[in-house]
Amino acid sequence: MARIHLNARKVESLQAGPKRIQVFDKSQPNLALRIAASGVKSWSVVYKWNGRMKRLTIGTYPAVSLADARNRAFDALRNVARGDDPQAQKISIREAGTFAELAAQYMEEWAKINKRSWREDQRKFDVYLLPKWKHAKASAITIDDVELLLEQLALRAPIQANRVRALIRHVYAWALAKRTRRKKYALENNPCAFVPKLAKERARDRVYSDDELKALWKAFDAIGVVGDLFKLQLLTAARPGEVSEMDWNELDLTRAIWTQPSARTKNRKVHVVPLSKSAVRILEARRQHQAELKNVAKRDSRFVFHNPRNPNLALTWLQKAGERVRAESRVGDFRPHDLRRSCATRLAEMGVPDAVLKMVLNHSLGSDITGVYNQYKYFEERKQALDAWSKRLTVIVSDLKSVRQKASRASV
Repeated sequence: MARIHLNARKVESLQAGPKRIQVFDKSQPNLALRIAASGVKSWSVVYKWNGRMKRLTIGTYPAVSLADARNRAFDALRNVARGDDPQAQKISIREAGTFAELAAQYMEEWAKINKRSWREDQRKFDVYLLPKWKHAKASAITIDDVELLLEQLALRAPIQANRVRALIRHVYAWALAKRTRRKKYALENNPCAFVPKLAKERARDRVYSDDELKALWKAFDAIGVVGDLFKLQLLTAARPGEVSEMDWNELDLTRAIWTQPSARTKNRKVHVVPLSKSAVRILEARRQHQAELKNVAKRDSRFVFHNPRNPNLALTWLQKAGERVRAESRVGDFRPHDLRRSCATRLAEMGVPDAVLKMVLNHSLGSDITGVYNQYKYFEERKQALDAWSKRLTVIVSDLKSVRQKASRASV
């Protein structure tokens, strides 16, 4: 077993023989240079584990230089001293799960169970993360990979970049929290732990003016089905996800009531929404349209707004519809959630009491029995408020306002 003082020139000059040659480096114990009969030179480190000798291949020369080989050999032997088998670690990393596998496990075991917005997480995976990292080992994703992906996304969608960052951070934190997951994916750290947000955010307070509401309403008419979804949101002050996942079984159009189940509300409580006549008309038109569809699966879908590709799923991807609304209405900063805020603000301007407004928005009134009682007491008040808002909105978005103004001037 030859041991020599290796240097860069010596490694370069060593020639292959008829059989494989092996020399050890005197400067770094246990580091071996093997030269195959073909002339290929490779580095390895030899160590004892559980009473028997083992070999860890480090890499080939010149891709791995002498200096790199010495550093890697030192790290491997240090791990042995700590009680870790570097060869077993290498196999574990090679066989570790991919990022796609981690994403799928996270969705099934956490997101779908704990998040009503799990479909939005799935969309982020499908659109932003899996196209880049699908086949990469989850443990191979580095802080540089995360920063590069987020920086590219932030150029066109800075707030979305923050949302994607939060998802990556949470996925890895979830995986690291359990030993079996850490082992399955060979994880040691969270690559997003020290990546800062790329965009500053502030609470949005956008409320649409009368002219903007009129322009938006016309845009809703122009884009069709999803336009009805936005109209219902404006008429009920419901959240975008609550309307997009509306189930026909939740509706009683005869009594003009929409009963949101606790599984889909933010406060995990059943929420009974009174429907104005305008809202009922929209839903009746949707039901008639669905009944006339030729596709059986779409005709029988339980969702008021079903996914066009899979009628068994709700329509949850509203970004393209939002882009069409912005183009049609020329309200360049349109966001679906602003409809809920605009409705709430208009109700407050109309003199609706705070307690009633909170119930319209399905905000908690308190955990005591009075809070529970008031949830039922304010139903009629909420119905009156939403009916009044529906009538006012009808005037705003139609030509009735201009007709009344002309009539008023004519009478003078």
